[in-house]
Amino acid sequence: MKKITNNISFDESLNKLFGYDKLFNNFVTLFNANKLPKILILTGDKGIGKFTFIFHFINFVLSKQAESSYDMENFSIQFGSNIIKKIKSNVEQNYNYLGCDKQSNVSVDSIRELKLKLSKTPLNNLPRFNVIDDVELINLNSANALLKLIEEPSDYDYFFLINNKNKNVIETLFSRSIEFKIFLSLDDKKNIFKLIKEHLNLENNFLHDYLEYSTPGNLLKFNFLFKELGIETLENFDNTIYKLLEGFKKTKNITYFNLIIFLIDIKFSEIIGANNENTLKIIEIKNKILDLLYQYNNFNLNMLNVFNQYKVYLNHVR
Repeated sequence: MKKITNNISFDESLNKLFGYDKLFNNFVTLFNANKLPKILILTGDKGIGKFTFIFHFINFVLSKQAESSYDMENFSIQFGSNIIKKIKSNVEQNYNYLGCDKQSNVSVDSIRELKLKLSKTPLNNLPRFNVIDDVELINLNSANALLKLIEEPSDYDYFFLINNKNKNVIETLFSRSIEFKIFLSLDDKKNIFKLIKEHLNLENNFLHDYLEYSTPGNLLKFNFLFKELGIETLENFDNTIYKLLEGFKKTKNITYFNLIIFLIDIKFSEIIGANNENTLKIIEIKNKILDLLYQYNNFNLNMLNVFNQYKVYLNHVR
């Protein structure tokens, strides 16, 4: 059972916010004028920085009167601040985070636990922020429980629902929320990723040339995963796919699966570029492979059978 927590998997090396200057300032203006909606859905592709953006904004608000306040000039979090220490220690009363990376993770009980927390007024009279990540993945019962919770928010509470567009958000949640759609052009993504690379001193990697198939956040995760697995090129493509299928089966870490989809996109783009006379057939084979992979994800199919069938499909277009 997934519990409500303050803890986050927020990489301290990404203490800077890139590419969201205008939206950040708009949120600050709305908040200072008491016009920021109480219930927001932030919609956009996973990995474009929606959570990072909202976490920076929350830190800005909560650290206003703190010794280490948010650095507005550089859009930077002071990770040695008491606010961050409290969040990491799960004792920050003004911040609750519920993350879910699969449909069963947000339970009705976890929503009830959040309701109990929200029944208590913050002792410091500061705003209280409640972040529900991957809101599109919660099931109907949990969504209904959440709906009852957000219908009449207190004067202190704000709800930020992060929609990564993996599937449709249950309509009743949309009906109670104001949606902010966030979109990054390819140029935006390239600029943000360039700044992240400089900030983290990342060496150039062959993956970095394929940002059109992914997002800066996902590409960063793929970069670290490839480094962890010791993969430097795609010369042995099938072996790489096998390693990732095996890693996903062992860990259930969705990054493995997303990286497989990313690599399939790259592979078939190259195949089409080399043989555009049979584009329709190639796309049909690609769709069969994607369908096979999503079945593997959803139904826990035998890994070796999936890998062998993948090779059969791919051999038709090699």
